[in-house]
Amino acid sequence: MTNVNLSALALNPQNMITPTIAGGTLGFTIGTAPTQVLPANPQVQKVIFHNPGTVNVFVCQALDANGNALVPGAAGGSWEIFPGGLLIFTGNGAAGAWLAAAATAGGALTIATSQTP
Repeated sequence: MTNVNLSALALNPQNMITPTIAGGTLGFTIGTAPTQVLPANPQVQKVIFHNPGTVNVFVCQALDANGNALVPGAAGGSWEIFPGGLLIFTGNGAAGAWLAAAATAGGALTIATSQTP
């Protein structure tokens, strides 16, 4: 994963976050066991994952396109987020339930959700 220029990212209107009324940002300490970090919410149109920690973190939707259960980890179906990395999902699929697990104990994950793309 390459470094991200956060100032350019923040200036792009496409990357603006419109949090839900109660706040759209969540923080987690992630272990190696799969953990649900977001429930399914049909109003969510954009999800941003950020790994502020020092341990690689895996995220995946709870179900794949065929309705089969997924498990976050090095196997197929997961997205690996390196320390300092961002992963952005928009459109179809962003509203599903999401799971996360760390490569080793002590992972961290920040998630922002938006009801606008």
